Amino acid sequence: MAAESSADLSLVPNSRKRRIEGSEPDPSSSYEFMSINKLSDLLLFEILYRLPCRWALQCKSVSKRWLSLISHPYFIRRYIHHRHSDSQQQQQQQQQQQQPFTLLLQYAHNSEKTILVLPSHNSEFFTDCTNVGLDFLNFLPLKARKNDPFCIAVEASFNDLLLVRNEVSSRLSEPIKFCEYFICNPFTKQWLTLPPRTTSFVMVGFICKPYCLDNVHYRYKVVRIHSPSETNTTQLRMEIFSSETGEWRDSVVSSPRGLNSFRVASLHAGVVACNGMLHWVNTDEKDKFIKGFVVFDPFNDAERCHYLDPPIDISPKQFAVSFGEFQGRLRIFQGGHGRNDAYNSYYFSVWDLEDYSGAGTWCMKYKVHFKDMVSEHSEIVQIFKLMEEYEVQPPVLFLAFHPIDDEIVFLQFRHHVVLCNMRTGVLKMAGESLRDKGNSLSEVSGFLWSVPTKYALLLRQPSWPTPVPPLPFKFDEFPSNC
Repeated sequence: MAAESSADLSLVPNSRKRRIEGSEPDPSSSYEFMSINKLSDLLLFEILYRLPCRWALQCKSVSKRWLSLISHPYFIRRYIHHRHSDSQQQQQQQQQQQQPFTLLLQYAHNSEKTILVLPSHNSEFFTDCTNVGLDFLNFLPLKARKNDPFCIAVEASFNDLLLVRNEVSSRLSEPIKFCEYFICNPFTKQWLTLPPRTTSFVMVGFICKPYCLDNVHYRYKVVRIHSPSETNTTQLRMEIFSSETGEWRDSVVSSPRGLNSFRVASLHAGVVACNGMLHWVNTDEKDKFIKGFVVFDPFNDAERCHYLDPPIDISPKQFAVSFGEFQGRLRIFQGGHGRNDAYNSYYFSVWDLEDYSGAGTWCMKYKVHFKDMVSEHSEIVQIFKLMEEYEVQPPVLFLAFHPIDDEIVFLQFRHHVVLCNMRTGVLKMAGESLRDKGNSLSEVSGFLWSVPTKYALLLRQPSWPTPVPPLPFKFDEFPSNC
């Protein structure tokens, strides 16, 4: 072995041999060594934007120069372009399909806020896949109240940004008087606080738009929507925060249809951002069925709402409607059953919004019968057997649509979060059981524990983190490529 090593080294140039043997390089050799700090900015750009996103972000702490370079819009544009400039279209599509994401499920249990984190298989963050509470938001100055888990909540998400609400008072013993909103990026730990607002009964929407196609500079709106008045159903009071002014603005917005006060179904469905607009559900007075969807565009038409009728083949008086967004399309989920209540008659349907014109055009994409579902997991198989034996309604709740795969939907199956393939009917576990150290969370005061759709949030991980702009966010001049 020693002879072979010696023979191998004899073929190596002297300067390289010295490095292999561990000696210091000879300054007189033909090799020159240069400190990386002496490289030009352009050359450093070429090196740094080839790093994985998490490494590039960590490199910000190397020096002030590196922080400035990596934070520069030119670097971010080059980084995003590099991630999407594969020579073959097939590689681009494959890269898009592999974009990581995390499903956040938040709920209250034993007077504490808990968040179940379910990262995708290729996520660089939240890899432990555990109940994390609010620990991953510990960089925010949140003020918790004893025995009040609802004073802190993640209201909405957009890409990798979160809108967090914190209801506070001047003293812990006093009633809640106002609430603060934080916009943050949990990956970069960037955040800002919006001016506080008086606590009131509202639904909240959050939406962002890039100033240009490079996704470097963003503007955003936070909209507090007050419940419609019973005396004037065609007008809505809103409070709109704009990143461009750094201020809240009270507004009265008109609606082409009369709107009912917010009910449980509306509140649980929440506000969905899609195609640069906000959407929420309008239900009947008794909260029995959906009447339509309200659409509001805070960027281009902030004086009026639009209205979408539900699909004509929806079951108006059966199960509550949930909805979400899939790659720029509004998508509806609704459970239903046949003429009898037998187990084998239950199903769920999914519709996509094809056209916003008029009162909307919908297309049914999937209709999945529970009797046709299959799974390799013993817990799910046992649930199916019990449902069939006692002929009961399937204990299934909608959580979210998969952000990339058209055929996949996230469902809550009693204690479990499952991935349901709507084409094949195959159910797979999406993560750990919804249990806390072996103690079942399924029943609280005799009712099945569930996560409202509003509190099932998708946290995406784009090729470069979305920046949190300071307030107010105004350009002296727009980037040259806008």
